[in-house]
Amino acid sequence: MTGYLMYLDRTIIETFEGRRWSVPAVVYAQPLELFPGAAISLDDMVQELERVGYRQTADARTPGTFKRRGNSLAIYARAFRFMERNRSSQLLELRFADNRISKIVNHAGQPIPLVRLDPPTIGSFFPSHGEDRIVLTPEQVPTLLTDSLKAVEDKNFDHHAGFDVAGILRAVWVNLTSGELRQGGSTLTQQLVKSYYLDNRRTFERKLRELAMSVILDARFDKQDLLNAYVNEIFLGQDGGRAIHGFGLGAQFYFNKPLGELAAHEIATLLAVIRGPSYYNPYRHPERVLQRRDRVLGILLQDGIIDATTFTISTTAPLGIVEGDRRGGAYYPAYMDLVRSNLAEQYDDAMLASQGLRVFATLVPRTQEAVAVGIQDALGRIEKSRQLEPNTLQAAVVVTNTQTGEVLALAGGRHSGVDGYNRALNANRPTGSLLKPVVYLTAIESGYHLASVIDDAPISLRMSDTDTWSPQNFDLEVHGPVPLVRALGDSLNLATVRLGLQLGVDNVASRLQSLTGHAPANQYPSLLLGAESMTPLEVSALYGTFASGGFYMPPKAVIAVLNEAGVPVTHHTFTLSQRIEPATAAALNRALEVVMRTGTGRTSRFSKSGVAGKTGTSDDYRDSWYAGFDDTRLSVIWVGRDNNEPAGLTGAAGALQVWDSIMAQLQVVPLTHLPVDNLYEVEYQTGLLARAGCADVVIVPIPDDAVLQAKTGCGITTQLSRRIRAWLRND
Repeated sequence: MTGYLMYLDRTIIETFEGRRWSVPAVVYAQPLELFPGAAISLDDMVQELERVGYRQTADARTPGTFKRRGNSLAIYARAFRFMERNRSSQLLELRFADNRISKIVNHAGQPIPLVRLDPPTIGSFFPSHGEDRIVLTPEQVPTLLTDSLKAVEDKNFDHHAGFDVAGILRAVWVNLTSGELRQGGSTLTQQLVKSYYLDNRRTFERKLRELAMSVILDARFDKQDLLNAYVNEIFLGQDGGRAIHGFGLGAQFYFNKPLGELAAHEIATLLAVIRGPSYYNPYRHPERVLQRRDRVLGILLQDGIIDATTFTISTTAPLGIVEGDRRGGAYYPAYMDLVRSNLAEQYDDAMLASQGLRVFATLVPRTQEAVAVGIQDALGRIEKSRQLEPNTLQAAVVVTNTQTGEVLALAGGRHSGVDGYNRALNANRPTGSLLKPVVYLTAIESGYHLASVIDDAPISLRMSDTDTWSPQNFDLEVHGPVPLVRALGDSLNLATVRLGLQLGVDNVASRLQSLTGHAPANQYPSLLLGAESMTPLEVSALYGTFASGGFYMPPKAVIAVLNEAGVPVTHHTFTLSQRIEPATAAALNRALEVVMRTGTGRTSRFSKSGVAGKTGTSDDYRDSWYAGFDDTRLSVIWVGRDNNEPAGLTGAAGALQVWDSIMAQLQVVPLTHLPVDNLYEVEYQTGLLARAGCADVVIVPIPDDAVLQAKTGCGITTQLSRRIRAWLRND
């Protein structure tokens, strides 16, 4: 027995003294930057505050609170350790006018040019066994929690030697007289031993070992150390594959607030949960938890930890558990896959799961929320209107910043909060007409322009002795000579194939590879119509080159990584390389804007809002694609079925509808164009020079020497045509 106790003593000392929790890397979203002139309304600002757990009060006197007054907000900003420096908590006033911030002042009334809201946590890299926690020091734990813990779970904690005979007898008596399990007999030390060292088997041998280890632990270590270990270790519930450990993460998960900001009734709720995280699950059994919470509050009143006024306020307060994406520490598994991929070269899984790193990511919560809502809304409407079986369509979305390549939002499936197959990163699907702009880019770089004419006529290619490829247009019609701008705008297959054959399929394939690094597996003419599989993230890199004006920027999700001490260890700057000449990119983007205004994207509610984009549909309507951008955001959307069965949706009928639903929640920023001297109005149907006011006139760049040879069409008289040419020659 002596030898066994010595063995237990050595085991406990080694594990507890060397106890360093495997602290998962925490990932933060982009902080919201506030400055005079920022385009955000007062109502939207309130939503952003509530998203990160700020609560509206009558005075805003403590961190994490705000007060709304007329056209202004008083905000008591929390302290936060940003990438560059620590920021202390501070009282601010934001004034609003015309849905913008008009002024920001501090508590002394001095103007402030810029302030950042503390960012929400969007995930963590917990280890394979699933434990996630926020480790707190004793100074970070409120006295109300420690006093309440001892009052409810272990009244004699400060005096017993690890176990409490009186507490066991008292629990037996209370449970017998009440007819239900109302008290437990285990001390906090025993509960800590169970969590640290033992399994959940209910055997006499395990109970004896628990008692022995509790006595040794209590004898060897200070009570404050034991209590702090308990605060960081206790299990408080399950979030899918993630186990919520410790009161620090529990406060964030259930209330979206730091532990130090919890009110008495919220602390009582957490104490109710620890009695049985499954039985007292606030999401499944709110009434049960409410009853247990009020019982805990009664104990706190009886022991003098709270007064009668606090008791009355607390017992009449709602449970206050936050739901869905507004939960603190909300987890975005699809986006976290991309973060992990970005970090893979510098950090292995073990480092991410144990070293307490702080990762600052590019995700914008408002955009991510718009993506999640937009997918659910659009897919539900599509299934209903087309009489498809509910919940059979899937989707993937990637939203990036057009000028930096930063990934603002990402959804790997229809249900954004579910861990599983990540279609945004891993689904290689035929892109259909999304690749056509590469053909037209190659043409422009080879001397064509958007008013150049190509024949949209039947074509048959012998692929082998027995196989002939005869593509058709979507409408099964032929349209004769058409300008390039219309061939792309209406996504004409015959004209595109004829153009691509004139350029050379190998040249188009080479240009695609030079744009993205993606070497096409398909080197046949069908490549010209998008018979090539890519992931939504790869498509995002391709269209990001268009949207940025010709610069390739790999999509990135990580800005910087700090170690546990707050010291930056890596900084992930964005990289770019010029892949298209700016003037050429500008010409192509003009054509993609015509796609939206006049072509296959015209059914969008934002088609005439100054946006550019392209729809795509694969064979047999298996894949519905859309890639589009305004001046700030690029979105790539895929809609289809995982089993590869036809969904019956074109790009306009499926993916474009998802984009519309997403952008309806965000503000479209019209494209700005580089100043160009050679813009001319031409007829969309023919490519002839035209005049404003004629039907189907579009504005495209045309080289001056081509204008000299161009024919004139609608609205241009012979006299005006001569004046144009004379002006060009003189110029």
